[in-house]
Amino acid sequence: MIKSQFKNIQFVDRIDLLRSLCHERSVLHLGATDSPETIGAANANRLLHLQIDSVAKQLVGVDIDREMIQWLANNYGVKSIFYGNVEKIEDYPSGEFDVIVAGEILEHLNNPGQALGNIRRIMQTHTQLVVTVPNAYSLKGFIRACLGYELIHPDHLLHHSPHTLKVLLKRFGFSIECVFSFANGGQGIAASIANCFLRFNPQLAEGIGIISRAV
Repeated sequence: MIKSQFKNIQFVDRIDLLRSLCHERSVLHLGATDSPETIGAANANRLLHLQIDSVAKQLVGVDIDREMIQWLANNYGVKSIFYGNVEKIEDYPSGEFDVIVAGEILEHLNNPGQALGNIRRIMQTHTQLVVTVPNAYSLKGFIRACLGYELIHPDHLLHHSPHTLKVLLKRFGFSIECVFSFANGGQGIAASIANCFLRFNPQLAEGIGIISRAV
């Protein structure tokens, strides 16, 4: 056993950070439909793919949900998302990318290491990989557990801590540039108070993320 300190974790606005990283750059977005939250997120102007599309120089999305790919094409004119399984190297698009965004997908996969290995194979030396996942040490999750239940996506297979996510990325050939945490939306006084608390205790936020490069 080791004692891993929660150091150098920055609490950020996830959308703002990703928009900044993707601005005027070539981007590959994995899990691009954000299914099953696609319709609600798109109608509330919170769908990450649409946010990235508004700032990126070039954007290609990959997702396994054919129905939501078609829904976005029909309702929002999104033609940049293609069907693919991130655990299969043959499903990745050709071309070079400055940024690869893997937002909340690792926790759904049968073999996240296989997916990371595939991602590494298509990266250039300058490419940044941004991975975000639910946080195992989320304060909200702890409070819900104390109340006798958990609020979780039915397809989730695991939760990561900052340490385990770093270990996973390093094991599959990535160097760590930055660790951050974020909250999943929320408005009003309660959300403002919670966000203020999380700025001083970022390890307790709902989600964590890492920016990395292939080595």
